[in-house]
Amino acid sequence: MKQKLAKMTACLMTMTLLAGTLWGSAPPQAAASGTEFPIGIFYPPSPAETTLAKYQQIKDMNANLIVGAAVINTPEANDAALSLADSLGLKMLVDDYRFHWRTEMVQQPAYDTGYYVSNTNRLGQTFRTPAGSGWYLSYAQLKIDPVFWGSGTTLTMRIYDSPARATLLGSASVGGPQTVYDHGFGFGIPIAANTTYYMELTSNSASPVGWVTANSGNPYGNGMFYDNGTAVSGTDLLFYISFSQQAYNDRNSPNNADVDLVANYYKTKSGLLGYHLYDEPGATLFNRVAAVRERIRAIDPGRMAFVNLFPNQATDALLKVNAISGEFSRPTSVLGQSFTTSAGQTAIDTIQLWVDRLQWGSGEALTLRLWNSPSKTSLVAQSTLTGATNNWPVFTLNATVSPNASYYWELTHNGGGDGSIGWVIRTEDGLKLVKDGTGTGYFNGTPIDSDFWFVVNQNIQGGTYEDYVYRWTLQQPDVMAFDHYPFKADGTLTANYYDNLETIRRQSLLADLDFWSYIQSVGITGHLRKPSQNDMRYQIYTNLAYGAKGYIYFTYRTPGIESSGEPFHNGLILPDGTTNDTYGYATTLNAEVLKLGPTLLGLQSQAVYHSGALPATTSAVPSGFFWQPSTALPSVIGSFTNGSGRKYVMVVNRDEANSRTLSFTLPGKPASVTEVSKSTGLEIGTSYNAATGVISASFAPGEGKLYALPAGF
Repeated sequence: MKQKLAKMTACLMTMTLLAGTLWGSAPPQAAASGTEFPIGIFYPPSPAETTLAKYQQIKDMNANLIVGAAVINTPEANDAALSLADSLGLKMLVDDYRFHWRTEMVQQPAYDTGYYVSNTNRLGQTFRTPAGSGWYLSYAQLKIDPVFWGSGTTLTMRIYDSPARATLLGSASVGGPQTVYDHGFGFGIPIAANTTYYMELTSNSASPVGWVTANSGNPYGNGMFYDNGTAVSGTDLLFYISFSQQAYNDRNSPNNADVDLVANYYKTKSGLLGYHLYDEPGATLFNRVAAVRERIRAIDPGRMAFVNLFPNQATDALLKVNAISGEFSRPTSVLGQSFTTSAGQTAIDTIQLWVDRLQWGSGEALTLRLWNSPSKTSLVAQSTLTGATNNWPVFTLNATVSPNASYYWELTHNGGGDGSIGWVIRTEDGLKLVKDGTGTGYFNGTPIDSDFWFVVNQNIQGGTYEDYVYRWTLQQPDVMAFDHYPFKADGTLTANYYDNLETIRRQSLLADLDFWSYIQSVGITGHLRKPSQNDMRYQIYTNLAYGAKGYIYFTYRTPGIESSGEPFHNGLILPDGTTNDTYGYATTLNAEVLKLGPTLLGLQSQAVYHSGALPATTSAVPSGFFWQPSTALPSVIGSFTNGSGRKYVMVVNRDEANSRTLSFTLPGKPASVTEVSKSTGLEIGTSYNAATGVISASFAPGEGKLYALPAGF
């Protein structure tokens, strides 16, 4: 839903902009400013509402980060927003339409004659659209002499499916008087590729306006001029028609020159945290989105490039983890893959492939050898399998490797059985899996424009949500981010909420990434309910228990159906501009998290357990764990350590509706257990009894408390 909102709003804003003016080193992973815990808002005030009072309202909610996506995506709008944000100590992830849209011009720029337009004489021109997919007609521009274009005279451009004018696709008008010759008519309408359309200019006045400039030499070969509905051979209007397409369509990427312009423009701006690159990419876009991020890093290395992933509720069609092809492993078909180890990586214990086990017959063996490079001058390790019980066989290597170093694995067939096993899964031609420039697939020793599916030191089922998240970690993002909106319109919680958290936490830790999450703060009729105070508290503290290092509210303002296509209701700011009661809930909760923030940002998640009935894919508290629930009441227990090894525990009441008194026993009986105060951020006393090892406390629905154990325990 957020992706749809962002795309529709960006499209409308981009078309409006294009109709007027054409615009020709470790990354930060934690706080938005200093040691503040990042708390952001999505769908901020519109450019027209970008005022000090509106931004003070964001500040007053105890937020510190503004995500401009879906609303603020032009240089002018970003400049105004950054200036106000910086004046209040807020930061921004700026969006820019050039990250999302590319343009192509169809034109006939020559002229040597002209025609007049009036209410009795209409002028038209056929034209052909570009090849590709997902095009919008942004605007059409004509050259019209303004001398006779007086007050009260309006010229209207209409786009039809053909000169027969059977279907009207869109219209735009420009009123007089005018003083310039070039006149743009803005549209923003979807059109088909490689298709002929018809534009027609009409006037509401009997007084002729013109000339409307034309060319009698007919240099445009894909259309024809029409005078009052009659085709005029050998003649075309002078015209410029701009088409816009989403930048990643047809396996493209944002234009490098545009990306450079964006990064160079914003990099010196105060109030800038980084760049909002993409919301919810499918797996086939990962490599291209990451390449844009690398280009930005080269120009502005201190800034975050932010990308948000789909939740596990997304369909396979959205996740695109099954956009795959493959090769057969045969004695005559040697398959290979080069890749680069990550920073700090010193071992490759296993490499997992995706292979159709049904084609793996008796007597057939596959050997995977790990080499120092495709030149194979030094064998590092090897492993042979004679069969598989599933489609994701794991080759055990136990190899010592160097960090940030290139390696090459190669798969060979032993010649037994029918001499053919496959497919061995790879990406489709032209699509990549590993980070750009860090490796590629090989067939019989020759590089191919594809990557084989492989997993290092993990066991993952291909084509799953875990696979989707893992593939993104291979791109080494600045931060892991995802959105999961759990509060359904029927009053229930999504069944896979904790499964999503388990996956994000696991993959973030394995890739040494912080993760951020989106917090539901809006309803959608028939889909999501307006979250209650308990709901919001529950989602924030369960995310914190899983180790989240930042969160963003979706949405701040309430989107209208005209910009989103969906029936949103009850955002933090209501459609009339007043604050919803959820704004107050968020203000209170944010204040608590900001006090906990300096401690939370220094913690590393070690484990997450649940008591009571276990949600799917979660784990019960082990019998030997140092923090034992005394009852079967539902809770989440997140275990952490700080940089010095000191232990912390985040306990969350997993009951959304009821307050609970939760009790725990610490068999090791440490000398003390303190709580990090949500009012001051300081450690305060608790009910803990060192003689019995018991601690208990009252928790509001969904509330979390952060406890600290003594150093050395």
